[in-house]
Amino acid sequence: MSSGGGGGQQFRYTQTPSKVLHLRNLPWECAEEELVELCKPFGRIINTKSGVGANRNQAFVEFTDVNQAISMVSYFASSSEPAQIRGKTVYIQYSNRQEIINNKSPGETAGNVLLVTIEGVQASDVTIDVIHMVFSAFGYVHKIATFEKAAGFQALIQYTDADTASAAREALDGRSIPSYLLPEHVTSCCLRISFSAHKDLNIKFQSNRSRDYNNPYLPINYSAMDGTLQVFTFSENHEHSSISILSLLLFYMNLLFFSFDVLA
Repeated sequence: MSSGGGGGQQFRYTQTPSKVLHLRNLPWECAEEELVELCKPFGRIINTKSGVGANRNQAFVEFTDVNQAISMVSYFASSSEPAQIRGKTVYIQYSNRQEIINNKSPGETAGNVLLVTIEGVQASDVTIDVIHMVFSAFGYVHKIATFEKAAGFQALIQYTDADTASAAREALDGRSIPSYLLPEHVTSCCLRISFSAHKDLNIKFQSNRSRDYNNPYLPINYSAMDGTLQVFTFSENHEHSSISILSLLLFYMNLLFFSFDVLA
């Protein structure tokens, strides 16, 4: 089942069935009644969460039984007619959650910054561009900072608001980055995602380990003259990373070209 919305890049995941479904590309101000109307031929909806995502065009629906959710996903996966609300195609996929829970434990309180642990990889296996590509599918990513801790390779990802971050977490927590975006020697990886207490990441320099997509004119930190840079990346343990000057300059040039394209 392909997932996507709003013309963004779509990724394919092998999904475990759940009685909670994730719906995307919904029409503006889609009401709970419209969600129930779409789903009721397949079973009874006991909970919903709508208005999720950067454009408030995503939602979660919970059936009473997982077989009802499977029935809906299977039907539209094989049907020549897509799921629609008000004439707009709706993308449907299983959520990795088994129920919609309102009570939040520590680390579960929604915020606009996600803390992502990428299990099964080294820091050099996953580029910041791959992280940006995966998480941008759910909304505009303002900033990214990556670092290494005892828990493994981690990233802080800043969205506009908590709803967008929640949608990304709901869709990606427990899943893998698509294999075609990873080196051949990485057989599998797993994303473990929680909410960070941070609200606005302090990115001082553009680098292979930190990006501020709001300010492409941030300086490069020339702290060494031997062919490598020691670049400070915002992290919870203030790690440092050595990166190639050449790759950083190429990134910086691409970022400038991107900015000109946006302004044109």
